[in-house]
Amino acid sequence: MLASQVAAQIPTGWSHKAFGIPDDIAAQVDRTTLWALVSVSEALMMAGITDPYEMYKYVHPSEVGSALGSGMGGMVSLSKMFRDRREEKDVQKDILQETFINTVAGWVNLLLLSSSGPIKIPVGACATALQSVEIACDTILSGKAKVMISGGFDDFSEEGSYEFANMKATSNSETEFAAGRQPNEMSRPTTSTRAGFMEAQGCGAQVLMSAKTAIEMGATIYGIVAFTSTATDKAGRSIPAPGLGVMGTARQVAAKYPTNSLDITYRRRQLEFRRRQIGQWLENETELLKMEFDDLKAQGKEIGADFVSEKLAAIEADAKKQEAEAQGIYGMLQGQDPSVAPLRRALAVWGLTIDDVGVASFHGTSTVANDKNESNAYNEQFRHLGRTVGNACPVIAQKWLTGHPKGGAAAWMMNGMAQVIQSGMIPGNRNADNISKEMRAFEFLLYPSKSIQTDGIKAGLLTSFGFGQVGGQALIVHPKYLLGALEANQFSAYKAGNDRRRDLAYRKFNEFFTKGNMVVLKDHAPYTQDLEHGVLLNPLARAEADKEGSWSFPKVLPASTTPSTPRANAEIAKQLVASATEGVHGVGNDVELISAIAADNENFLARNFTQAELAYCRSAPDFRASLAGRWCAKEAVMKSMKVQSKGAGAPLIDIEVVATATGPTVVLHGEVKKIAQAAGVTKFELSISHSDDVAVAVAVASK
Repeated sequence: MLASQVAAQIPTGWSHKAFGIPDDIAAQVDRTTLWALVSVSEALMMAGITDPYEMYKYVHPSEVGSALGSGMGGMVSLSKMFRDRREEKDVQKDILQETFINTVAGWVNLLLLSSSGPIKIPVGACATALQSVEIACDTILSGKAKVMISGGFDDFSEEGSYEFANMKATSNSETEFAAGRQPNEMSRPTTSTRAGFMEAQGCGAQVLMSAKTAIEMGATIYGIVAFTSTATDKAGRSIPAPGLGVMGTARQVAAKYPTNSLDITYRRRQLEFRRRQIGQWLENETELLKMEFDDLKAQGKEIGADFVSEKLAAIEADAKKQEAEAQGIYGMLQGQDPSVAPLRRALAVWGLTIDDVGVASFHGTSTVANDKNESNAYNEQFRHLGRTVGNACPVIAQKWLTGHPKGGAAAWMMNGMAQVIQSGMIPGNRNADNISKEMRAFEFLLYPSKSIQTDGIKAGLLTSFGFGQVGGQALIVHPKYLLGALEANQFSAYKAGNDRRRDLAYRKFNEFFTKGNMVVLKDHAPYTQDLEHGVLLNPLARAEADKEGSWSFPKVLPASTTPSTPRANAEIAKQLVASATEGVHGVGNDVELISAIAADNENFLARNFTQAELAYCRSAPDFRASLAGRWCAKEAVMKSMKVQSKGAGAPLIDIEVVATATGPTVVLHGEVKKIAQAAGVTKFELSISHSDDVAVAVAVASK
């Protein structure tokens, strides 16, 4: 007789048909695939993606991947293959494929996504879903994908239940019933009477994206995965034994003096300085482009009509790459420093410290060894990183409610963490009738039995452990830290897109109840057979809305790279390199990184721009870009008069750029007006433009 007779199971009567999955698919796949199809469909819906093919409007199919894994895979199919086949029962002939752990992710892609991106399937026992998150994040950060499906799944079976009981990992139902406990009281993490975990079955999934992709799509963001790490443990002879390897995320040695990299003022100063350097490089390269053009022209060589635009696009792309590297160093704090722990560094990226971690979601299996070991790991991490004594971190142990789903555990925990961060409500462990005395040693932890409504959670940590020396930790930060970093125009655009997505998600969720269409299976790829090679080999291929109400790739795909520089930028560059000198006093140009403009520095604005100029820029769709264009114009005017500007150190408010129906004009005041009069300059021809990253202006001063 089974010692474990209680488990958190998917309710009797659950039907795939209620979610839109047809019988022919259900008969062909393991039931874990059905759960995964529902979980991934719901995760996409919650992100505001009601048709997965719409993603290909923003990213290439090769940039969408999966890391959906499992601890044991399709147990029902395994049982059929070994037991039912031996007993000569009717078993489908391709049952073998349903036992492979990667098959579930394969079905999800075949029936929902039709992507051609990375496929990296983890197998980490009960820590599989956290491994999945780390793999997904690493894949995105490496540039191999922009969207990843992460998560985990596992089933509940007689065979597995029997063997977990033999290992004394699960609680003994007979003993629990004899003590007068009901099934919902048998999982009691961190209590003095905890006696093993209660199994569960199911799937959990997340849609992870790069921040840039999520913002561009307007996807609903529930949290920032600010840090992930997995770890093994020390030598031993026990596969199930938990260890302290995850403590390594707090590894650091004390520095004699405070580390500059953690000072956000220092980091901002360095980033601004580096951006100025890149701006100077941009200006120099543009001047060299002019020299190259003049040299080719002098040699009588044929110059293509797109020569300047292509060259300028390459220069801007290089500048953007340099800026990204600077942001990586001073923004994301890339690199290693023995005096700064990886976890501490990840918090500092968002201006947070270890004291700002507002909650810790425990693996909390309700086993004697795990709950003590996990508490010890957290407590020592907090102590080592300097958490303030008295600032105890509340612990979530949600397996008292959900049971232990094994492979999907961390995915369920991440969903719970997202709810906590969004609501500020920390759920209590309702089965914490008597917190174990040994937990008193952990002064930085609080084990609540009742829910706590906070005034907001900035960040939370979660941990996961699996048989076979698999441990892991993830840091989740409130999405407001990302959204708060956006420019006003960026946020407005994101909000408009996200409002639309929330409306679509709300509609789909309600249609699910009336039409049973949570899962909409695809019967063809988003491209026709004759377009397959072209789409897969063309990184610029993007889908468009089609007549069927979905998204598909057009017959005509981009034939070549399109410069990121707008046509206006290219035309200005042509004007610069081909400008005539006859009757001209001087030609000035200026190129600036838009991000380098101190648009939030009121002193800089007051010294260099008139109120009319500021009003014009603020009325533009992108204030910073418009301001950068005006700044470039002022610098270009100074250079056209053959007067070297001193940059932000010298006020340029005496050069006023006025918008007119025929284009921008220049009005001089004060000292600058006297300089122009002395040089005999009577008029200026001015052109201004900007791309997403760079502003450019050319001024021609004439006598």
